[in-house]
Amino acid sequence: MSTPQLHTATLHDLKALSGDVWQVQLKPLTPYSFEAGQYLQLHIPGFNDLYYTIASAPQNPCLELHIQTGTDQADALIAHLKHAESVQLSDPGGDTRLSQLPVETGPLLLIASGTGFSQIKAIVDDLLAQHSTRPLYLYWSGHRLSQLYMLERAEHWADQYANVHTSALIFEQSHWDDKHQMLVNAIHGDHDDLDQCQAICCGSPAMVYTLLDALCEQGFRTDAMLSDVFQFAPREA
Repeated sequence: MSTPQLHTATLHDLKALSGDVWQVQLKPLTPYSFEAGQYLQLHIPGFNDLYYTIASAPQNPCLELHIQTGTDQADALIAHLKHAESVQLSDPGGDTRLSQLPVETGPLLLIASGTGFSQIKAIVDDLLAQHSTRPLYLYWSGHRLSQLYMLERAEHWADQYANVHTSALIFEQSHWDDKHQMLVNAIHGDHDDLDQCQAICCGSPAMVYTLLDALCEQGFRTDAMLSDVFQFAPREA
């Protein structure tokens, strides 16, 4: 197996957000090309499987990551980054990028749970930087309000841009079926023509596949959704 090409990036900023999420800003020392929606892997001795979606748009000079703490490895990673001057990065990966969907002008549904917002943020920032007027509908869910750690940013998009619409869904007391139905109802309430929509979904395999099936029952096209889940947790044939 060939050794992956690594890039060096300096640690530009590290900041705690709400919901035990940390915002990490890395500045590559050499050009680092990627598309909004892709992820990278950090290569740090003593750590394994450090895959994180790039939360910044390609126009940004820094690579932004959102790291959820609360596990031994994530806590140790943040402790390491507090004292690190630089890190090694892999080339970007992932097919959850708009270039993988046919070009359309209908509504784009951007659906995220927790830190899945990092992928949505990169895509929205990229589209806005390109002055896109495509209707963008963001649905961000969490168990508590604190887990929507950049809600002010998402609401600012909706306030500033007429084509951006933001919905925050809090499921603190709900069972899985209730959460799923609340999300489906929110989407269907905004769109009675789901066959005109495309979607990017960032969440657990159970969330993504259950939502896809429910939307398809109401007219959504099976091939009109992108998700990293389709790559790392494909359905059995």
